[in-house]
Amino acid sequence: MVSKLLFVFGLIAFGISGLAGISLLTAFAEPKVDISPTCGPSEPGFNIVINTNGFKPNSIVDVKFVGSDSKIPLYTKFETNSTGGFTEVTFADDLKEDKYKLYLGDDSDGDGAFDIGAKRIYANVTIPCP
Repeated sequence: MVSKLLFVFGLIAFGISGLAGISLLTAFAEPKVDISPTCGPSEPGFNIVINTNGFKPNSIVDVKFVGSDSKIPLYTKFETNSTGGFTEVTFADDLKEDKYKLYLGDDSDGDGAFDIGAKRIYANVTIPCP
């Protein structure tokens, strides 16, 4: 009987520590982004599907197209879900031929600027396709 109780308590302790470990991994996870397609025509523009996770949960992520000249010709923002992610479609138009970096970063207050110390990530987008 005592050995059965010890076994049950051991399972409970293991389960609790496993859940805590999962929570810590989620809290410290680095953002990930997947975009499709990674290139397209400048005229008339094209849809880009953005799938990301690892940002602040239930918050805002800014999305900025940054050209090789460091200018930002296109900007948008999306709300994250409970895991800090989202899957959204944005229309890339009015972009000149260039190699862009599509930057994503936390913007908790929605002011259009990445938060200080915010998690950031980027993906490459080329217009037109090579």
